[in-house]
Amino acid sequence: MAEVGNCEAQYQLGFLALTECDLISGREAFSWFRRAAETGHADAMYQLATFPDFSRVEAFESPLSAEEAWSWLVRAAELGCRQAQYDAGAYLATGDWGNGQVVKQNLASAVAWYRLAAEAGHVDAQFNLATMLMNGEGCERDLVAAKTWLKRAMAGGYKYQYAAELLAQMDSLK
Repeated sequence: MAEVGNCEAQYQLGFLALTECDLISGREAFSWFRRAAETGHADAMYQLATFPDFSRVEAFESPLSAEEAWSWLVRAAELGCRQAQYDAGAYLATGDWGNGQVVKQNLASAVAWYRLAAEAGHVDAQFNLATMLMNGEGCERDLVAAKTWLKRAMAGGYKYQYAAELLAQMDSLK
């Protein structure tokens, strides 16, 4: 199916190579992801953008430049891949993508990407959005919305105790 152009099959072959199958090389996995991404598969775009060093079977690194990888990440985020939305928010919040050469810190954009991922149920994005709203980073300070997002993150399984402490801290703020 992958060979005749089924993008989901192409994505699944690439994903199997990353997670379970030693029969598919990193080079092949990258190629399957690229083929699926070029037909609009958002999760494949995300995998291209974040393709790891693949040394389990062979020495293979993504041939993409930091700029190309960022472009794939943003395209995946725009198509609704919530992990790409979260990652875009995180990289824009810190400016870490490509050692700050490709992506400059942009807190307002970080808030926007976190909000999209949070609305899609990404608990880490919900937590990060809550902290940015609480501190007014890249947005107007909004303690009511911050508490709402923090409670959603905790209800969704956010796993760090710090969330409860942060909620208590917000309750003491005016």
